[in-house]
Amino acid sequence: MATTVPSKKKKMAIPAAADIADDAPVLPVDLVYDILLCVPAKPLCRFRAVCPSWRSLLCDPTFIATHAARHPSLLIAVAMENTDTDVQILDMSGNVVKRLKSGQQCLTDDMWTHHGLVFLKGKDGRHHVLDPATGDTSVLPDRPSQAYMYTVGWATAAGEYKVLIIRKMDLHEEVCMVLSLGDKNHGWRERGSPPAWVGPRGEVAVVRGIAYFLVSGIKCGWDDWIVAFDLELEAWRPASIRGPMEKQDNPIYQSCVNLAEVHGHLVASVHKRSSDICVVELWFLTDPHEPLWSKRYNITLLPTTTDVFESFGMPLQVLKDGRILVWIWKQNPKYRGVPRVYDPETETFTEGAASAGRRAVAGVYTGSLLRTVSALP
Repeated sequence: MATTVPSKKKKMAIPAAADIADDAPVLPVDLVYDILLCVPAKPLCRFRAVCPSWRSLLCDPTFIATHAARHPSLLIAVAMENTDTDVQILDMSGNVVKRLKSGQQCLTDDMWTHHGLVFLKGKDGRHHVLDPATGDTSVLPDRPSQAYMYTVGWATAAGEYKVLIIRKMDLHEEVCMVLSLGDKNHGWRERGSPPAWVGPRGEVAVVRGIAYFLVSGIKCGWDDWIVAFDLELEAWRPASIRGPMEKQDNPIYQSCVNLAEVHGHLVASVHKRSSDICVVELWFLTDPHEPLWSKRYNITLLPTTTDVFESFGMPLQVLKDGRILVWIWKQNPKYRGVPRVYDPETETFTEGAASAGRRAVAGVYTGSLLRTVSALP
């Protein structure tokens, strides 16, 4: 079957005689275009050094967009603690596709990925933004004192990233503050108090422009409530959301809840741990207005050897065949992370390569590594 190619490719320059050896065959530009579209992004970045005409082709926005559409493979951004290489981009098998430096050793538990950018907190206490495609970095403005919860989301209507923090005013009051990424003139904007106390150790996930916070004090327990902030309107939603957690009949389990964004849905990971096993229920919020939850995965982590400790990190992405990519903490003897694909039909894992370093936190990277124009505002 003939491959459909955008018309713009015909405008690409055929390699000049100076770019190729005298005895090398010259392929038609259409054929070169089609062949390169089949090559993964990592080697294409290197192919830009072959000759000026290839660099022009591989940097062309039309080619990059077409390549991204044909290679929708999932990539994972991993922040490494106490390493010179702060961020690694991995494929689903855990193989390193790209290594980057942010200029600061990062704190592992403070990293977010969103719309092709990586946000992380450095050891200097400041928050950094990293564009994995171009390697460009920027530093966010200092946040106000007594600010603890921090997250980033994309406001579609405004066409901009917004940074959101929760600031403690006193023992009984918190306020939300918002910053538009790249807006250096107006700074932080106060946007009211949350409907319930969020606290410094709460869970947060951003889904379709809504930041969901797990109410503090009930992260471990039988009840779970969630409050929501609309990044477009910059306002709290008045109604809290009842979580999916149910009272347990079996008292041997100790339960806790984590929040994540998976495939455009808010997902609550309910961890039920006993002395020898850990069961993780993944509940998807199918209707935030009702609210309606659907338990789609029930994952069991079996006991490991005495020198290896494992725990469930977070869900990353649902694959087309119904399997799900998750991040698992491993300690042997140092903390490491490993991507695994869980098959609910066989109740088995396919394990990727463990990440090097003391500890690593992961998030989904959805951008194209071929992009040459920085996404930083």
